[in-house]
Amino acid sequence: YHNEEQIINAFEAVGAQFSTSSLKDMSIVSLRTLTRQSILKKSLDTFTEVITQPSFKQKYLTREKRQTLRSIEAGKQSPANIASLAFDKAVFVDHPYAHPKIGTQKSINKISLQDLEQHYQQFYVAKNLTIALVGDISKVKAKQIARQISHGLNVGQKAKANSIVLPLEQSQAIHIEFPSKQTHLLIGQAGINRSHPDYYPLYLGNHIFGGSGLTSILSDEIREKKGLAYSAYSYFTKMQSNGFFMMRMQTKNDQANEAKNIAIETLKNFRNNAIDTQKLADGKDNIIGGFALETASNANILTYLSIIGFYDLPLDYLSSFTDKIKDISAQDIQKAYERLIDMDKLIILSVGAKK
Repeated sequence: YHNEEQIINAFEAVGAQFSTSSLKDMSIVSLRTLTRQSILKKSLDTFTEVITQPSFKQKYLTREKRQTLRSIEAGKQSPANIASLAFDKAVFVDHPYAHPKIGTQKSINKISLQDLEQHYQQFYVAKNLTIALVGDISKVKAKQIARQISHGLNVGQKAKANSIVLPLEQSQAIHIEFPSKQTHLLIGQAGINRSHPDYYPLYLGNHIFGGSGLTSILSDEIREKKGLAYSAYSYFTKMQSNGFFMMRMQTKNDQANEAKNIAIETLKNFRNNAIDTQKLADGKDNIIGGFALETASNANILTYLSIIGFYDLPLDYLSSFTDKIKDISAQDIQKAYERLIDMDKLIILSVGAKK
């Protein structure tokens, strides 16, 4: 076993970059290294040791807890962060997605070394592993690397998929007081997962409605016509279970109610009426034209491969993406929004000055 300093030095000695991150569905361990055989072998050996032979020590756990608790405290001073956490809780209720990715003060304080070891034994196993590789290596070499990593792990079992997020029974209006000159406004509801049959019409529809910056319908209504916010946008989070759909903006406290009403009315109109042919054509051109850039770098390709593997998407996901966008009609978008968006079951969440 190597200690922390030795592992850092081993990566630095060969110019390799090692990183970790966590999302609501997954943990990610990444390595970027040169492909020259002598360097590749050293960096892979160190990488494999970190993944397959972790050493959990109390001093490191104590340090990470302290840093995480500081981040949680800092987040309490950010109205944007407060709004995001509260929206998750409102949409997901008792679902695991309702829990903050970073944890809470209570949950972080409770974590023990035994908890870490148990989590590792259960989830860091070969059957729960997705490996994505991009670079100047052959298919044979890629398989060798995958075997080296997976053979060092217990076989284990694939983690159970999260349960479906249930829609709310009725709309909820939530206001959280925060001393600021502006109000953060978040409006939305439970959404879709990546394999949802309406994924593509909703993807294109959101691009046109609120996902294309200043040219989007939502931005035009909120910013250009009314001057209520510098930025107004919408998006879908797409996870293993259904994520959420959200409209988001920041506006002056005394304009929050007007911004809310216009956003809801704009969504209602978009849901109930097919968009015009020019907006549809522009939206398609924008997505298709930008898709080549989205897959131009190794880093971007790696992200897509990870998504395809983890979410068990079709292997032709990238090659068929633009064709599926081309095939969507205005009616497809309108019907998809009609099926998903329930105007009587929206979360309307605001963080700002006392009303």
